[in-house]
Amino acid sequence: MAASLKEQLDDLLAKLNPGGVFGIDIGAHSIKVCEISGTPGKFKVDKFGTYVLSEAAIIEDQIQKPEELIEGVLEAMKRAGIKSKVACIGLYGPNTMTKRLNVPEGTNEEIEDHIMWEAEQYITFGADESQVGFHIIGDNEGGGKDALVAAARNELIENFSKILTEAKINPKIVDLNILSLSNVFEEVYRDELDEYSQGTLLLDFGAQTTKILVYKRNGPIFTKELPIGGGLITEEIQRQMGVSYEEAEDLKTTTDENGNLPDEILTIINNQVDQTLAEVKKNINFYISQGSAEKVSYCFVTGGASLSPGLVEKLAALTGLEVKSLSIFPSIKIDQKKAEAGLEQLSAVSAIAVGLAMRKIN
Repeated sequence: MAASLKEQLDDLLAKLNPGGVFGIDIGAHSIKVCEISGTPGKFKVDKFGTYVLSEAAIIEDQIQKPEELIEGVLEAMKRAGIKSKVACIGLYGPNTMTKRLNVPEGTNEEIEDHIMWEAEQYITFGADESQVGFHIIGDNEGGGKDALVAAARNELIENFSKILTEAKINPKIVDLNILSLSNVFEEVYRDELDEYSQGTLLLDFGAQTTKILVYKRNGPIFTKELPIGGGLITEEIQRQMGVSYEEAEDLKTTTDENGNLPDEILTIINNQVDQTLAEVKKNINFYISQGSAEKVSYCFVTGGASLSPGLVEKLAALTGLEVKSLSIFPSIKIDQKKAEAGLEQLSAVSAIAVGLAMRKIN
């Protein structure tokens, strides 16, 4: 069947920027899509759209409702006005891995062989069943090279890529969300990166996962994903209040005319935030215990759940650090009309999608 005029125009628009992709962040709570223009230091978010998913559409990294995800991707693109058919999709969860390695000097082939051999020791889901990539960060102070290794299980890549293929989208680049977080941090704070490279803690509080990243010496030096997030607040409101998932989501965010939540809802949120931060602190302590030289001095938070009442203040008290929101605007430009709920909220929910959209096709 011949392509319609609309399809032909869409294909033409997608080809106008052959090196560019748009980013797709398929989370447990919502799908975010983003298209940007410009170059490093001069990026601008041109299009951004979201689609809120129903309960349990994704559990961890397992797709439970593929039809809804296909519909959600297309609807988010429609709302954003994205015509491109070439995407960078972000992955996450227990079937992904990142590791920073020190590798000896050598030819490109020798370095690659060493990295692939050593990475196999850290890929718990099987190196022979995974796609593995790496990036040389630079020279190590003690000799050799610092390399950042990333891996994702083939089945996970196939499952998420299938969603895009069904939506007639080409998943040209597959990235990891936690590395996307690092990339957007580097872009936003490019002028202060020497200072923050001394040791910065990045935390992404999502719906089902909390991502921990320590940025040091020009790249991630420690990463961890915890299977806890803002979705636990929703579940607890459901349980205690006897309401549906959608009603619990509303109760979690609906305030009175003074911007206050009901006391019973606030109590539930506070208890869940305390539990999440206790797990975060435990993992930070584990990281620091690996070496006294690996301390952090700065802390930034992002993700929808980072907006939970009291989280920033409690995290500051737990860590002894000044905690700031990872404000990606105005370092990355955006038309404020796109930020209907405000730049702070948009910044929190869009960071991963923006980082994915920054990728380029080689």
